Amino acid sequence: MAVSTIGVADAATPDKYLHTHQRTISATAREDQYVQQGESAYPTYSAVASNISIATANDHILQVMADGTNYTRLKRIRISPTDDVPAAAAIGTFRLYRLTTAGSGGSAVTAQPYDTADTYGGAAMTLPSSKGTEGTMLAQFRLAFPSTIADMAQQVVWEELPGMKPIVCGTASSAGLVLKNMTAIASCTVDVTFEFITTSYL
Repeated sequence: MAVSTIGVADAATPDKYLHTHQRTISATAREDQYVQQGESAYPTYSAVASNISIATANDHILQVMADGTNYTRLKRIRISPTDDVPAAAAIGTFRLYRLTTAGSGGSAVTAQPYDTADTYGGAAMTLPSSKGTEGTMLAQFRLAFPSTIADMAQQVVWEELPGMKPIVCGTASSAGLVLKNMTAIASCTVDVTFEFITTSYL
């Protein structure tokens, strides 16, 4: 294997060269090109639900709805325990669902852009009193809640893996995603974060 180049004819002078490394495969010299990836240009957002009670089973902890124009592409979910620990250790179960209608009557959450030049046009909220219509279940998570803060050292993280699509919803404002609490655990709260991008194409 050796550092190499491939010449590229250019209308301007001088010609340009691609940076490669050469190796022999099946007795033939091959050139593998070096690629330097650029910065992502996709609008990127986080929606954060802080200190949300999980004392009531089947609550919708965090819903994010599409903006009516673009596709919302969920890249990462984080579910973390807080310092509100239950009286007895318990296992919490959480499910990610598609929504086909938006919930209402909860506390609004503003999806914050990673680049202040971007603005998310979709709605988000925690604990809607009138829950949206659940569609397909996409994922299920379990998280242990110890009864002492000293033992609280874990979180659940789901993220898009290489070679996979993210979880996509949109474009209608009635389309969304929600994390649902399946298990009632009294005197216990969680933080939930959805990180996502938007694109004009599917």
